[in-house]
Order: sequence, then C-alpha cells, then structure tokens
Amino acid sequence: MLFKLILCIIILLAGAGIGRLKAKTFDNRIFHLQELITTLKVLESEMKYRLDPLPELLVRVGGIKEGLSGILLKTAAELLKDPVSSNFSKCWEKAVESAYRDSALTKEDKRIAADLGIELGKTDLESQYSMFQRTSTLLEAQAAEAIEDKKTKGKMFKSLGTAIGVLIVILLI
Repeated sequence: MLFKLILCIIILLAGAGIGRLKAKTFDNRIFHLQELITTLKVLESEMKYRLDPLPELLVRVGGIKEGLSGILLKTAAELLKDPVSSNFSKCWEKAVESAYRDSALTKEDKRIAADLGIELGKTDLESQYSMFQRTSTLLEAQAAEAIEDKKTKGKMFKSLGTAIGVLIVILLI
C-alpha cells in the first residue's frame, strides 16, 4: 500500500514537472527575444557613435553581451574573417542559425533576425538605422506574441501535465 502511494505521488509530480518544463520554453523564448532586441540596440548605437568597421563592432559588442546574442555577434565576426566568405548577408544568416539552433526561438523569430543581415554593412548609415528600427519593431511584436503565448499556452501545459499525472494515478488505482 505504501509503495502504491509513493508511486502515485511520483507520477503526479512527474506529470506536473513535465508540464512545467514544456511551459518553460515560453519563458525562454521571451528571454532570448528581449536579449536579442537589447543587443541589436547596443550594436546600432555603437554603429552611430563609433563608426568602426562592422567586424570590429561585432567583436566588441559580442564581447560585452553575454548569452546567445553575444554568441551571434562573435560567430558573425568569425565568419566574416574567413577569406572564403565575402557575403555578409550569408555570414549573418549562418550566425543566426548557429547561435539560435537549440533555442526556443521560432522560425519566424530567426527569419526576422536573419533579415537584418541583408542591409547591414551594404547601404548608407540611414538605411541601416532604418533596418535596425524595423527589426526591433518586428522582434518586439514577436516578444509580445511570446508573452501572450506564455499566458495561455504556458498555463495550459502546466495544467495538462498535472491532469495527465492525475489520470495515470486514477488508472493505476
């Protein structure tokens, strides 16, 4: 009897834990989007005031920022240094895919981040600032969507995990 009670408690806790783990992906997405937005704003302000070459800016800002957005900038800078790669857009796209491969970001989030590389380093400063503004606006919209998903789907996954645990316990009894 005691064994069965302990087993039921473990199953309930496992169901609730699995639900919370799935709900955590929504928190992670919000965190990664906000981190990326902040990093891009720092990169934009560095471009405005320092006017250094793009690879140097990427290395400097990548060294300042921690997390996946810092890895993104460092990876892009490393790919640019490679003599084979001459196209910044392709380097930026590869860096986005590499840095955010295992993150909670959606394909749309990654596409928006990758699209920044199309104009970056190719056009005049005003066009680049416009591209930063556009990207920030789109990423902020994605972050708002992620917050809404966290409220609805996150709560659902937590409840669903607990409910499945309860269902399994009922079936065992």
